[in-house]
Amino acid sequence: MRGAQFESREVAQAWVDRKGSPPLLQWPTLTSAEGRAVLAATRDDPLVHASAALMLLAGLRPQEVSELRVRDYVLGERRLHVDGVRHPRIIRIAPSAAAAVDAYLEGQDADPGEPLLVGLQGVKRVTLFAAAMRAAELDVRAHDLRRSAMGAVLEDGAPVQHLEAYFGITKSASRKDLVPVRDGYDEGIAAVLESAFAT
Repeated sequence: MRGAQFESREVAQAWVDRKGSPPLLQWPTLTSAEGRAVLAATRDDPLVHASAALMLLAGLRPQEVSELRVRDYVLGERRLHVDGVRHPRIIRIAPSAAAAVDAYLEGQDADPGEPLLVGLQGVKRVTLFAAAMRAAELDVRAHDLRRSAMGAVLEDGAPVQHLEAYFGITKSASRKDLVPVRDGYDEGIAAVLESAFAT
């Protein structure tokens, strides 16, 4: 059910040319149909659905999703502040990811310092997702979602510095001289992810 990260040798070589290091070709990624199936399979559980949407449609690591606080999400702007495992960032997220978070938060009176998705702390975040995938008979792990998001953005041809900034990838020492990413880059990536997995 899972495919290679890159659809062709040419795309893999483009990664090497732009990134300067070999790609991890064995990363599993989901097709658009598989990504949509994951979102459909989690739709009945607002907590798991919001978590899956943030991993697939915003490319967050499972740990980043569980560490989000209410204050990190800006309602109406689709803007998310991610402290990040390695690289803090503020990004715009896909409309469907924002809708999933909005649906989860609806009717809750949450304090800004509380977890954004209560109940996902610790190992539970992966356990809940795994249970949903087993019930739907899908061979998908939580980490596959972020990898699939990265693969979709890379396949779309986004510059490596945009990929690094959006997904919180630390630049190597040899790449510190890169110019900053242009304004609105995150909106473009969010649109790619929405198109690839939500529409």
